[in-house]
Amino acid sequence: MRTPEPPAPYRTLPAAQLADPTAPLRWLLTDLFLVGAAGILGGAPKTGKSFFALDLAVAVASGQPALGRFAVATPGPVLLLAAEDPPAVVVQRLAALATARDHALAALPVAVIVEAGLRLPEGLERLAATVAQQQARLLILDPLIRVHRADENSAAEMAAVLDGVRALARATDCAVLLVHHTRKAAAGGIAGHALRGSSDLHAFGDTNLYLRRLASDGPLELRIEHRAAPGPPPLRVQLRTDDTDLGPRACFVCDDAGLADSDPLRERTLALVRGAPAPVSSDTLRTTLGVRKQTLLALLQRLADDGVLRRVGREGWRPGGAVPGPAPTPRNGNPTPE
Repeated sequence: MRTPEPPAPYRTLPAAQLADPTAPLRWLLTDLFLVGAAGILGGAPKTGKSFFALDLAVAVASGQPALGRFAVATPGPVLLLAAEDPPAVVVQRLAALATARDHALAALPVAVIVEAGLRLPEGLERLAATVAQQQARLLILDPLIRVHRADENSAAEMAAVLDGVRALARATDCAVLLVHHTRKAAAGGIAGHALRGSSDLHAFGDTNLYLRRLASDGPLELRIEHRAAPGPPPLRVQLRTDDTDLGPRACFVCDDAGLADSDPLRERTLALVRGAPAPVSSDTLRTTLGVRKQTLLALLQRLADDGVLRRVGREGWRPGGAVPGPAPTPRNGNPTPE
């Protein structure tokens, strides 16, 4: 009887030889997205996610900054799957974004996957072969829901999809951005908690980007979360379009004036709390402002996290700042004057 072969141990390395701890992060878009990273661009419907993803594509392909501030450290070819928008719309937007950077779309290395039926994880080998063929620096899959048949609420089923995407990014040094929908207000003010489906989606990203419209037809809020680097404060982003002799132009730009003046709901909430002689309850705020409970609670949590408001027990909300405490009392029982 043949003796079974002993199991082969997994390959290991001493921790000190794993990587150079002093090596700088390798950015694809400086401070925005890493080389070989995998992440999500999330937002509610009609927040411009697909248009914004195309802007990142043109930035990487042209070597011109994204949003006018995120330099392209390693420009190169881009591979795109646009599974929902009509091809004519995709081309029109790409051309307008290229024109804004003084480039013709035909001169940019942006390739679009036109074969139908890409499904993950079954199609990972063909997708990796396509990335290698195009020598892509960035792969955009828009939207995630169109490239798999897994139950998005099942962590086990989504792990097969997400682990494969991450492995592809690591193996090819091609950054992968998945465009995905949100469906609810972020619990606790954490944008990733609003992503539709399993919480693994939030945990998956090396970098996750979240877009939120601040007002109807108004500017957008962009939140950036990195696993390996601190994220900046929320940014206000605007899409600017115009017509020129060379054709339509479109570009996303950052408005550094700050977010405080750009969110009418935030300003109305602060005005109500600051103008009230006593703590204001969440129910009173919701009734006065006429907003959904989840929307208001998410805003209140963000304001509390920023130190702008504070909750006073069950009474309600007051302006932020130090909570006054009792004056110190010496041993003789008389308060000590300040």
